[in-house]
Amino acid sequence: MGYYTRHELEVVKGNDYVTDYKKEISELAGYNDCFDDSIKWYEHEKDMREYSKKHPNVIFKLSGEGEESTDIWVEYYQNGKMQREKAKIVIGDFDDSKLS
Repeated sequence: MGYYTRHELEVVKGNDYVTDYKKEISELAGYNDCFDDSIKWYEHEKDMREYSKKHPNVIFKLSGEGEESTDIWVEYYQNGKMQREKAKIVIGDFDDSKLS
């Protein structure tokens, strides 16, 4: 078995004229396409840190949504460094003025 996560990649800032970041990252990770479907990409942080070192002027945004409904996150990579932000789910308080 394993844990599947759907990944999306964006370039937030910068460009060093690589025509297909997604293809190069998928090849580094050993997949045909890391961004087409949910996959078990357990080494994504290591792979993205390594790849971002090769493109130090680019900020990559990797978004993930796991099998569990609360497993939603975003990671930013630049020059081998990473910032991770997990989604915060907020449910509002009861407000009787909203009853219809």
